[in-house]
Amino acid sequence: MKLVRVHAPGEYRIDDVTMPNPGPRDVVVKMGACGICGSDIHFVQWGMRQADGEPMPLGHESAGIVETVGAEVTGIEPGARVFVNPMAADGSVIGNGGPEGAFSPRVLVRNAVAGQSLLPIPDGISLATAALVEPLAVAMHGVNRGQPTAESQVAVFGCGPIGLGAILWLKRRGVRHVAAVDISAARLGYAQKMGADAVINPLEQNVAEALRAVHGEGGGEGLVGTDVFLDMAGAKTVIPDILKMAKQHSRLVVTAVYLEPIPVDFMSLILREVEITTAGGYPRELHDVLAQLPDVDPEMLKAYVSHTLPFEQFDEAFRIAQQPDSAKVMVTFS
Repeated sequence: MKLVRVHAPGEYRIDDVTMPNPGPRDVVVKMGACGICGSDIHFVQWGMRQADGEPMPLGHESAGIVETVGAEVTGIEPGARVFVNPMAADGSVIGNGGPEGAFSPRVLVRNAVAGQSLLPIPDGISLATAALVEPLAVAMHGVNRGQPTAESQVAVFGCGPIGLGAILWLKRRGVRHVAAVDISAARLGYAQKMGADAVINPLEQNVAEALRAVHGEGGGEGLVGTDVFLDMAGAKTVIPDILKMAKQHSRLVVTAVYLEPIPVDFMSLILREVEITTAGGYPRELHDVLAQLPDVDPEMLKAYVSHTLPFEQFDEAFRIAQQPDSAKVMVTFS
């Protein structure tokens, strides 16, 4: 069968590999869909390999149908539609440095545990929609760390898949106002379809002035009335720019990945008591996202996925995922 693997910095290949050979505690899942994540792009850029030096398989945002179940596995039956948890507590890592990856017609889930490694998909949810659970869970965790209330005014910096997911959850929580910030007009268009109340393009507007126009003054010179800032962009100027305009007792949540240190002028923040925190992964959110998916507006999910291509066109899908006008790019399997 075919499997996408990273071989060297900037180089992945679609390799021919043997079919999975499950042990008594393992499960084989026939892939239905797998999304391309920003980390997949980074893994290729870095030339990330397995700990033993072998090429690293890609793909961790996946859902499919259980095909083979080991004799010692309980609570999982062939034919079940499942979301594959790529970072399960039992140590079965998928597409994140281990020997398995979901950009393949079959994926081996080692030491499978029902409700942990594999989560049942609610009726009426397609496999392609269920594959969105992982990025939507990352987004939900970022929102949870921001602790917004119905009265909060929130600014989301970066309208890629994680930022767009954050907008979805913020709107479902009924927050007072959500402003989306991005330099891509296409992604700002997706943000509007996801429910953003205002969109701001830093290439065309002064971000602080635009936020003051929609969120009001922040009680000091140059400050804005935004309560929660979500950094899902990762551009090196985002954090310094936010901290210059953050009002007293506002909160900054950093979900974006920074490969280099970012300077922070804490002297200017002391009296404002701005809270800075981070959000990584999804400690508790996978089950919450799966439970809420049936109630999410289908039009929002359509806006979330900008491109869907079959696995046979993986190269084109991966190219599109690196373009600034894409949102979530989904790869499907026949």
